[in-house]
Amino acid sequence: MTLDTPRRFPWPTLLSVVLHGAVVAGLLYTSVNQTVQLPAPSQQAISVSMVAPEALEPPAPPPAAEPEPVVEPEPVVEPEPVPEPPKEAPVVIHKPKPKPKPKPKPVHKVEEKPKREVKPESRPASPFDSDKPARPASSTSTARSSNNSPAAPAAPSGPRAVSRNQPQYPSRAYALRMEGQVRVKFDVDSSGRVDNISILSAKPANMFDREVKQAMRKWRYEPGKPGTGLIVNIVFRINGGASVQ
Repeated sequence: MTLDTPRRFPWPTLLSVVLHGAVVAGLLYTSVNQTVQLPAPSQQAISVSMVAPEALEPPAPPPAAEPEPVVEPEPVVEPEPVPEPPKEAPVVIHKPKPKPKPKPKPVHKVEEKPKREVKPESRPASPFDSDKPARPASSTSTARSSNNSPAAPAAPSGPRAVSRNQPQYPSRAYALRMEGQVRVKFDVDSSGRVDNISILSAKPANMFDREVKQAMRKWRYEPGKPGTGLIVNIVFRINGGASVQ
């Protein structure tokens, strides 16, 4: 497509014509004034303005719009194919081989030796067993002061225990894994109740005294057979608890 360029006006030619015309007019004017004197006409000022040819030029057409650059579409990036994970090889489970059975060892016959019979040692009966009557302490002291010759066993004459509960093991002594022994002196009234409980000795001291007194207040003896100055030993063991001897 071609654009029509504007045609420029021939200003130099026009200017040349104007100048020549002015010269011709001047010559005619001077020749007329010399031959015929006419009244001088009113002089009128003729203003001739020189117009620059650039001012009369038509405005230049706006520059042609530059064509917009064609934006090429971005190439579509295809996603890379994800490689498939390698297939795991099947695990082959080997069956355990049966263990060989050990050969039976020859059994040696062991001759059994004849066992010796162990006779239980005869333990002296406690004077305060639950199924035997209690004896007063005076009888025991008399027996100890007797001669070295064996004395005949005396017939039970003290009160006979009907119910005698064992004292409870103190929690503090059990936590400390402590064992001990308490020797107690007491009386039995005519109704079979325990009275006048007195601690003769305690190892360790003030560890088992309260539990011993609480248990002895619940003891009952055969009514109608009171006794005074009766003595018992109460032993506390971690594995066996409390026992009256």
